Amino acid sequence: MRPELMRVLRKYGSLWAGMAILVAASIFMLVLSNNSRAALTTATWIWDAKQIETQTDEMIAFAEENGINLIYLHVEPTTVSPEAYRTFIRKAGQANIQVEALGGDPNWALTKNRQSIDELISWVKAYNRSARADERFSGIHVDIEPYLLPAWKESQQDVVRQWLKNVAYLVAETKKDTDLAVGADLPFWIDSVSVPGSSEKVSNWMVQRLDSITLMAYRNRAQGDNGIVEIVKKIVADANSRKKGSVIVGVNIMESAEGSHVSFYDDGPAEMKSQLAILQQELSGNPAFAGSAIHEYESWKRSIEANERSS
Repeated sequence: MRPELMRVLRKYGSLWAGMAILVAASIFMLVLSNNSRAALTTATWIWDAKQIETQTDEMIAFAEENGINLIYLHVEPTTVSPEAYRTFIRKAGQANIQVEALGGDPNWALTKNRQSIDELISWVKAYNRSARADERFSGIHVDIEPYLLPAWKESQQDVVRQWLKNVAYLVAETKKDTDLAVGADLPFWIDSVSVPGSSEKVSNWMVQRLDSITLMAYRNRAQGDNGIVEIVKKIVADANSRKKGSVIVGVNIMESAEGSHVSFYDDGPAEMKSQLAILQQELSGNPAFAGSAIHEYESWKRSIEANERSS
């Protein structure tokens, strides 16, 4: 081969090789980005677990249609059979939906009521031991909300102290012999409450110990003053350096007596979906941000049905 041709090939061959590397890197980053977006959680709460005995297929279809990949399913041992839970979780798993056992009560914050926490943990563990691998709960999710107790106003620090002890107990007992995830619902303002005797915020304490927290950021718009992004961004930012994928942001579509600004009840499911897309875009750069949750299944379903009837 002539020397001049060799020089041209070397020159432009390097250029094309460089361009190929850049194109490959761009494709890789695009795939990585798409996978990251696809991995975001879309969760919902199912409080009336009795429905799974007759409506499992309908509920799973709803979940698939709306991109739900995590369900907090209330545990009702005295009214719902283990077989109903097994069927629901198995069919949810076939649709790539994880199911966590949901329980809780404001009184669970008090150490004198720790037996209720024990009962939930014991029931879930016993249930999982008796179920097939594809019929097991993937975690325990609690909704405790101690600020609803009269004692919160009377002796907040004491209630907080007991609440944290019970959450620590919940995590320790659950993790003793299982790999169950442990999560909890928290109000968006919990970063304004400090751990008694410390400057640490309760939100940070919870993120450190739980696998995930679901912030009840009940507002009907993502942006602006008192919008969802504004009220959660501090907790999400603080969690970035503590635990990746630890914060799920919850919104509400249930009718509320607190005013239209705390729910998408009046706005409808399409507007909620639009605002959640904005929320995800706004928080996408935060490693701690794990996705969103919609409270709750029945209200969400009724809202969609009402919207379809009116259109």
